[in-house]
Amino acid sequence: MNFPYGEWIIMFATLVTWVEKQASRWFFLKLSTIWFLGKCLESMIQSSGIWHWHYARLAVMVYVFGYAWKRTQRKIWPLILTSFVVCMETLFLVNDPGVIPYSSWLFALGLVLVAWTTSKSYWGTILALAGSVLLDQCLERFVYEGILRHVDLPDVFIWNFGVVLLIVWGGLRLGWRDYSERARMVPSNSTNDQELQ
Repeated sequence: MNFPYGEWIIMFATLVTWVEKQASRWFFLKLSTIWFLGKCLESMIQSSGIWHWHYARLAVMVYVFGYAWKRTQRKIWPLILTSFVVCMETLFLVNDPGVIPYSSWLFALGLVLVAWTTSKSYWGTILALAGSVLLDQCLERFVYEGILRHVDLPDVFIWNFGVVLLIVWGGLRLGWRDYSERARMVPSNSTNDQELQ
């Protein structure tokens, strides 16, 4: 997953919400602006050695983390448990890489499952996912010095997986809400028609 799916999806969501004048257009516009400023910082500060910093992605994650922090009630417990899962994945990959096939997918699905079951909300899940990955970046940088040969911060797979998952999940939530509102309006309209007859 080295292709920048996450960036393209964010840009596409920004354009769609702006054209359709959705309420979320300002959120996505800020997100795209923050990503662009992070990309400019990336071009000015070249990362050297084993640590390959993606400042644009990190800036987006910090912004989304802060945005989710304001919109959720259960914060600390989901963040701790998902951070534990991410740290387990890092330790596993450092010690025995490649032992379990599709380990990145298994750990990503486990991470989402733990985040959702502990937070029980969309923004709580985002808070837990973004926060645990950011915390793991700090731990990787300071704990695994001299052990790792190359590290993308954040990991390319988890970045693309997270953006795709959260955009699709958010779109399905909006679609379901719109469908439920229309389903509630249809019976009331049909009863009004019957009363008129």
